[in-house]
Amino acid sequence: MKKNENYGFVLSVKENGDKKSARIVGANHFQLVDFELNQDADVKVHEKIFIGNGSEIIKQERSQLSYDDLNRDEELELEKAVDRIVFSNEAKYVKFFNDQSKDASQLHLLDEGLSRKSASKILTEKEINGDFESFEDIDNRIKFIESSKDLIVGRVLYEIIELPKIKKGRPVYLFAVVKRSNKKEVPEYDEFVTDDSRFIEMIKEKGLLEKEGKRIR
Repeated sequence: MKKNENYGFVLSVKENGDKKSARIVGANHFQLVDFELNQDADVKVHEKIFIGNGSEIIKQERSQLSYDDLNRDEELELEKAVDRIVFSNEAKYVKFFNDQSKDASQLHLLDEGLSRKSASKILTEKEINGDFESFEDIDNRIKFIESSKDLIVGRVLYEIIELPKIKKGRPVYLFAVVKRSNKKEVPEYDEFVTDDSRFIEMIKEKGLLEKEGKRIR
């Protein structure tokens, strides 16, 4: 593994003859990994397990995974797992808010709706009234943030799902260590659609049209 993960959440478990494997998301860097399990390992989907050195569950690492390697059930489990990881490591992610500086703030990267100006207001609030103590403290003191936890969860999922598809520039990862996607940044369409309105809805859903009146990329 690129970075050590001591614990992970199980996304799926598969048995093939005398071999058992599990797909797991790491609880620290959100790495997606396919492990071969010891035959007597008893693990269940959604369970948190020890995957570090000396684990009695893990036999060996089979491969690093990208989000594209997951099936639909694993994608849904990943969303639940990320939410659990962020919630259970609240101090770590609140520290992210507290550690930012005006000279090098990354707060605006949490969400496209969070501008640099808004990020500056967060930093000013921290400087005047002290460090944030919890997600609730952030939400109460920063009125334009509805849920700081959800901001973190959303950014992590963006880093896992969307950021690896970007081929241009140097994408900034705040929280996740991921395997680069093999898919194109913008998906191609080979589906024949005769209804123009339905076509517009399709490309909106896929993010190809930001809003009406803008040119399709």
